[in-house]
Amino acid sequence: MKYRAPLLFFSSIILVVAMSTYTAYQYIEDVLSGRQVVGKYTHLTVERHVRDLERAESNDPEFPYYFDEAQAMRIIDFKQQLRHTKGDWANPRLHDTRIRLEPWQQFKDWVLFGWRRPGGYRRFTKAYIEVGRKNGKTTDGAATANYCFLMDSPREMGPEVYCVATKKDQAKIAWEEAERQIHKQPYLQGLIKTYKQGSTIVVPGTAAQMKPLGKDSHTEDALNPHFVLIDEYHAHRDNSMLEVMESALGAREQPLVYIITTAGFDKNSACYQEERSMAIQILERSIEPILETYFCLIYTLDEEDDWANPDVWIKANPNLGVSVRWEYLEKRIQEALQSPAKQNKIITKNLNIWTQSETRWIKDDTWRACGAVVSEKALVGRKCYVGVDLSASQDITAVVYAFPPEEKGEAYQFVYRFFIPGDNIIDRERTDKVPYAYWIEHNLIMATPGNVIDYDFIEQQILIDAEKYEIQEIAYDPWKAQEIVNHLQEGGFEMVPIFQRYSGMALPTDTFEKKMLAKEIAHNNNPIMIWMISCTEVKSDRQGNIMPMKPQRDRTGKRIDGVVASIMALHRAVVHTEPTTKVEVWAV
Repeated sequence: MKYRAPLLFFSSIILVVAMSTYTAYQYIEDVLSGRQVVGKYTHLTVERHVRDLERAESNDPEFPYYFDEAQAMRIIDFKQQLRHTKGDWANPRLHDTRIRLEPWQQFKDWVLFGWRRPGGYRRFTKAYIEVGRKNGKTTDGAATANYCFLMDSPREMGPEVYCVATKKDQAKIAWEEAERQIHKQPYLQGLIKTYKQGSTIVVPGTAAQMKPLGKDSHTEDALNPHFVLIDEYHAHRDNSMLEVMESALGAREQPLVYIITTAGFDKNSACYQEERSMAIQILERSIEPILETYFCLIYTLDEEDDWANPDVWIKANPNLGVSVRWEYLEKRIQEALQSPAKQNKIITKNLNIWTQSETRWIKDDTWRACGAVVSEKALVGRKCYVGVDLSASQDITAVVYAFPPEEKGEAYQFVYRFFIPGDNIIDRERTDKVPYAYWIEHNLIMATPGNVIDYDFIEQQILIDAEKYEIQEIAYDPWKAQEIVNHLQEGGFEMVPIFQRYSGMALPTDTFEKKMLAKEIAHNNNPIMIWMISCTEVKSDRQGNIMPMKPQRDRTGKRIDGVVASIMALHRAVVHTEPTTKVEVWAV
């Protein structure tokens, strides 16, 4: 009897039915009239709902669905009895802590849960919802999970609800939010029991359970899911978890796979290639037959939009002015305009635009703004940190010295040593289209004997420089560096490996960019570095971390060795100079 008690929940509260109905209808009308600014795909979702209502009213034999306003209002009213659990919205001194669904959220639930098929069961068995960061996806997704766990109609016996992510710890974010929401509602709290050790919420005396799952859970067999919340699907490397869940839905009358995500950095991902692609085809009606059981809602900018224009930000942020603060978004967009490297992360996460993983990093005028004069003579006797990027046999090797500031307001100063095989310089000039001979003549780059790089020559130069400067550490890429590392270690130098992957380079790259944008570095407008900066792009991982790379297109004659060495040298200098930055991210 205890499990049936949630049915009394609705009789114990004042249902604001008229308001819920009005809000959903008003949102639909506002979108169709243009009063509500939305993107193309959001508009198509609204059009689809209106078109389906017309089909249902015309008794279309190929459309066996009907719309039940009472069911639509039921979930909206349930969610609005739940409470916020974190941040200012959970503070009763500042706000009414009850969740208040915004018009777009009410529209989503109105359509997703209002449409029914014969027997009274839900029409939609899958939902793809894509919206920018900070628009309340996880809070709303957890509330949806709680409804399907405790209140779904028609009553589902022993519902199994799963919060799914790439790792169990990530999946627990939504699961823990759902649990907190239940405990904030006294009536619902009495219905469940939580087993923290197993991360399981149960309804005692029934088979009902809610659990977080990740690829590392190893419990995918024997599942019988009723509701599956897949959070941030863009971060999934493949569709294996989704496939496991969908393959287990067959025993349920009205299962629902509920995918919520922001855009990502990988257009080859399962999220983009499969689910988003399918959603767009459904909305654009470009496939036949249309998957009538797949609900799709995408909040993003349109292709022709200028993403720097504040008038279009709401297309990706329907909670703009609520959970997405104007001043926060304005600041983020300004950062994107100043830093090409940050543009991908910001427009992807805050404007919900899918991007490729790489982009040109630093504009020429931004780099030249840090071109203050550096005097090698004035640096004699000072501490420095060295970055070494060893080249392949015929490419450029870079050794960069970063000198920390000794006075307030002073920049980190860079001194560069570049090396190239001395043979066939003219041929190299023709290939790379840069003036190697001129640079050699003006001592900007050193030609080592022969047609392959001479590591002994590089070692000798470091030893010469060590007589002038107090070298504290030498950071290096371990690839093909063991011999020179051994020699330098024997010479008493502290050698620090930095692996050339995200775990090793993300933090140093971010530090370099921040110092450059703050004009806290000085590079003397070294012409080789100006060229190498122009060659440098960055690539991003699924978390938005960046690291430098050569261009993916037209790589001929592109060199970034000095950039990589500078990043490593500055990182070690900052770690030892600024205590708050002593964070080590290393590959093992």
